Amino acid sequence: MVISELKCAKCDLRVKKDFSPCEFCQLPEDDYEFLKIFVRTQGKITDIEKILGISYPTIKAKIDDLLKNLKLSPIEEKQDPLDALSQGKLSVDEAVAILKQRRKK
Repeated sequence: MVISELKCAKCDLRVKKDFSPCEFCQLPEDDYEFLKIFVRTQGKITDIEKILGISYPTIKAKIDDLLKNLKLSPIEEKQDPLDALSQGKLSVDEAVAILKQRRKK
């Protein structure tokens, strides 16, 4: 699916062009809802278990599905972010964030 028009609700200005939807907009509905809960609970698995009434292995499977659907791989803590960047496993922003986090420790 391609978005072909954007419209301002206030002034009715319209821009017609083929826009690609964001990667999160393309997620299946259940993945998108899980992602919202994951973010709102700040990734606390025990809170997610309580809210959704599902087990830890089910949550891990849902996270794996999200990674797959977003074409991402888990960040390995011991992996060098510069190597991961050069291999296309991380974006520049992600590599910089990891390096900054490590500097704080």
